[in-house]
Amino acid sequence: MKSSTSQELAVQDGPHGLSVIDLGKGVIPDLSKATTMPFDLMSDYWTPEKVGESKRVVFDTIRSRMVKDMQTGEPIELECAFFFERSPEGQVKTVCNGSKRLIGVIESYDIQRGAPMLITYLGKQKNRTNSFFSDIWSVKPLIINVQSK
Repeated sequence: MKSSTSQELAVQDGPHGLSVIDLGKGVIPDLSKATTMPFDLMSDYWTPEKVGESKRVVFDTIRSRMVKDMQTGEPIELECAFFFERSPEGQVKTVCNGSKRLIGVIESYDIQRGAPMLITYLGKQKNRTNSFFSDIWSVKPLIINVQSK
């Protein structure tokens, strides 16, 4: 691979707004001068610990993720909803959750990528069809107040 010059480098927008380098050109740019995007793609699995716990998030996507089965310890594929969350310090990270009810409300309302929302954990409720319990949620859209100068 060669070092890059601007006329040789082919960069395009990829999924999720990330830059993608055309490796077919055989050119790798000087990444020491690249700007770091202000969020971490490493996702934490959100397991609320108490009723009333909430997160103000921006919806990203629903996709499968490998997680450990809590009963067997074996890895399983779980459909999860992924969100961006900003910390009080301004850092953005991704969080996800695989609750079928949470994913169901996002799908049934056709929530679009980028939608801001307040998600609150309301506890567990016994399922009507079996002896298991499921997490229940409050999912409220947020209105962003943008002030022009």
